[in-house]
Amino acid sequence: MKYLKMILPMLAIIFAIGLTFASVNSEPKPEVQTADFIYLGNDNWQSIPEQECQGTEENCRVQIGAAGPVYDVYDEMDLSTVKLSPPGQAPTVINL
Repeated sequence: MKYLKMILPMLAIIFAIGLTFASVNSEPKPEVQTADFIYLGNDNWQSIPEQECQGTEENCRVQIGAAGPVYDVYDEMDLSTVKLSPPGQAPTVINL
């Protein structure tokens, strides 16, 4: 019984530390989906899936459908944030 006064507080501290690592965050984190944009004219923007344009020469372009119009790709809804692609890269065909 004389060790009980010393053991109980130590066990409480050990269990408290153990519980801090065992707790689960029940709130799920939202998934961040990246998107690019195309400018349709008249201050009209369309969100498109993220495009793999990695270059420094020409504007990255997408084509809506096989015979559709070709648009420049932007990172944000701002005409100064155009994405760049390697030289001579054909427009990526996407279906919206």
